[in-house]
Amino acid sequence: MNLLRKNPNHLSGQALMSLALARTGGTHSAMTLGQKVLNTAGALKNPHVLQCLPMTFRLLGHAQEEAAVYTGAQEFFPNDKAICAKLFMVAASNGMYKEQHQAAVSLLRLTKDDKYMWWVVVSLVLLTKFSKEDEKTRQLQLALAERMAEKSLEQGRLTTTEELRIYLKVLDIQSKHADMLAVLSSDGPLAEKISNDPDLVTQRISLLLKTDTNDKAVEAAVRALNAKDNWADYKLCAEATIGQIAEGESEGELLITSFCETVQKWAQIRGRARGAELAL
Repeated sequence: MNLLRKNPNHLSGQALMSLALARTGGTHSAMTLGQKVLNTAGALKNPHVLQCLPMTFRLLGHAQEEAAVYTGAQEFFPNDKAICAKLFMVAASNGMYKEQHQAAVSLLRLTKDDKYMWWVVVSLVLLTKFSKEDEKTRQLQLALAERMAEKSLEQGRLTTTEELRIYLKVLDIQSKHADMLAVLSSDGPLAEKISNDPDLVTQRISLLLKTDTNDKAVEAAVRALNAKDNWADYKLCAEATIGQIAEGESEGELLITSFCETVQKWAQIRGRARGAELAL
């Protein structure tokens, strides 16, 4: 206060004052002063302003203004990765999907880091889900996200199950179940990671059901249950068996008997009786 009495236009003082007011209950005054600083030409070149103003707006619950600080700062620091990352986090935390996508694209442009490529893909998925774009635009965004993820897989840069799940989500939104199944059934470097991930194993069995390959779904479920007990796989195995009966491939009684005998075998293994009994 003493500083601002002597120099009312001192930007660092104004930014610090707005933060102090926000922390001590002076919300209206903090907001008024913070917006004044934000709208002052060249203010966002000041490191104190850039540090204090986002904190002020965050404390006051004004995400749009917080994001505006980082967006405005990019004009003065276009190659600053930290500013881009902070803008991405603010946007992602507050449903600002367009700003989130723009920040992710900037980070990818600045760093060429694969991590940020996946930030772009996730941002595109969120844009298609929550933005008010027309259907044609949404389909173009999904197609771009799919191509980016597909290219990463083709070039051997898709290396984690987390990245794989993002790719599968992009395909799932478009109901491309056959493509999802092809990815989960491939013999590439991810094959071992997929086989050791119970959720991905279950997802593959479910996709076999969705693509009407019940016999393969039963085989995959039995293979999975031989390795590890998983209630979801019991249910899918039963559904696939019922699907086989509906297709008329074999006598229903024989299929049910075979299923029950297999489940009883699992029930005899210590620690697996409960799941097997429920399945029966």
